[in-house]
Amino acid sequence: MTKLKQFADFTGFSLYVGIDVHLKNWDVSVNLGKQNIRSFHQAAECSVLINTLKRDYPNAEIHCAYEAGFSGFWLQRELTNAGISCIVVNAADIPQTDKERKTKTDRRDSKKIAQALEAGQLNPIFIPDIESEGHRRLVRYRLQLLRDLNKSKARVKHLLHQQGIAIPKNFKSGKWSKAFFQWLRTINTNIESIKYTLDKMIIQVEQTKQELKDVTNEMEKLLENEKYKKTADILMGIPGVGPITAATLIVEINDIRRFSSFKKFNSYIGFCPGEHSSGESERKGHIISRNHNVLRALLIEAAWMAVKKDPALLISYTNLIKRMTGKRAIIKIARKLLNRIYHVWYRGENYQKGVIN
Repeated sequence: MTKLKQFADFTGFSLYVGIDVHLKNWDVSVNLGKQNIRSFHQAAECSVLINTLKRDYPNAEIHCAYEAGFSGFWLQRELTNAGISCIVVNAADIPQTDKERKTKTDRRDSKKIAQALEAGQLNPIFIPDIESEGHRRLVRYRLQLLRDLNKSKARVKHLLHQQGIAIPKNFKSGKWSKAFFQWLRTINTNIESIKYTLDKMIIQVEQTKQELKDVTNEMEKLLENEKYKKTADILMGIPGVGPITAATLIVEINDIRRFSSFKKFNSYIGFCPGEHSSGESERKGHIISRNHNVLRALLIEAAWMAVKKDPALLISYTNLIKRMTGKRAIIKIARKLLNRIYHVWYRGENYQKGVIN
């Protein structure tokens, strides 16, 4: 008598998979019916994960999630292409107890993700298309170069300070002009190794400065891209918003309509105040620490420029500094500016200077 083999069939079942992603290895946890049915450790290879899930849970409806981070979005794209639902989430949005915060392990993290995913507690972050992600990488690389340049300059100044070499008053503005570079090269420290080190530091500043210039030019070319040109023209019509700010806004936000209201947009950027409520007392605090730090910093810079160019914002700023510090006042102006950016971008309208509301 022939015995027929019976294989498990997960048709009609939903599996929830949490993945704790690292460079070389991943920890994976699988939930079914609000229970953790399996946790395993594997190499950082998407094909291995796909084969394991499809082999061991045939015909199941599989939902995966992992934290946003250094790993990017390639894993989400490969899982989606394989017919497996996958979202990427902000690590701060994954619920955890005080005990879990103090006893953190990779396996625990994957279990938390799977559990929260099954409970419907996770909201996916926005994933740009591959071309837009490439443009975003260019913009972020420019920011990295800017930081590198500032660090390189600081190293030169630190070396000068250590050697007791004062920068002449005509260079105190902080601008690294050709004349300043020429002066740096004339410095004689009387110690060969220090002179050699200084020369190498100067070369590094020059090279980074040139690379930053090249990348900035390439970044500004994005604004001529048919995909972005109309939005870029609208944004650069706003006082204080130049090419760098416009390009950064466009590639970081990508689609303004993913924010159905200014409140949601503002929450993403991070100009909303913290709130503390208890019983009948309620008070507003400082702006929240969670923010898009690149855009928030750019918009604060833009706000300083905007008050010089837009009469309505200048009036608002003048009234604000009567009752608060200039720093706090400019944050409020930046929020007003963000509000205007949102509405002209969302509606596809040109900015009107001097409008009070």
